[in-house]
Amino acid sequence: MNSNTTQSGVGLVEVMVALLLLAVAVLGYSALQGQAIKATNESFERSQSLVMMRNIAEKIHANPFAIETYETQINDMDSVTAPSTQCGLDGVAVTTLCTPVQLAEAESYKIKLDLQNYDFQIQMHPCPDTGGTGADAATNIMFSYCLISAWGDTTATIGSDDETDCLTAQVAAAENVAAQAGGNYHSAATCMMMEI
Repeated sequence: MNSNTTQSGVGLVEVMVALLLLAVAVLGYSALQGQAIKATNESFERSQSLVMMRNIAEKIHANPFAIETYETQINDMDSVTAPSTQCGLDGVAVTTLCTPVQLAEAESYKIKLDLQNYDFQIQMHPCPDTGGTGADAATNIMFSYCLISAWGDTTATIGSDDETDCLTAQVAAAENVAAQAGGNYHSAATCMMMEI
């Protein structure tokens, strides 16, 4: 046996340790990529829903006398039927003036058509805890509406279900009216709200 020989090459133990370190690094990088993709998708949903909510809010601010029609039409996403009067929104010249309600119906129809292209839903509800005691905008000067946009497993609603509702309403003990008592975002909700 020659005691002066030196080892050449890499031993099996060194190769296995190197492969283990590489596998840990790749797994960490994969997890990081997954979180980055999730954050990017969340940001995209937020920006798209914000643009759509601003568009709806501008239409409502321009036609405030039919705000309750907007609420009814926007919240009824099951029926997307064209109104009898399009008020010039279909590219045809308007020969007679539209009423505020007819304009709201036509614009809500266009909004519902636009929302079909996105992966989120928008609804319009009375804002919780906005002051006053009136039941609607006509009887309460402090009454305000909120546009709620939600995606994923969250619904664009104000309610008591912590798993699906965007906002959880706190029920007022004396009146038992959720809309008067205020609400909070659920911690796992994927939604946003805009007061109009």
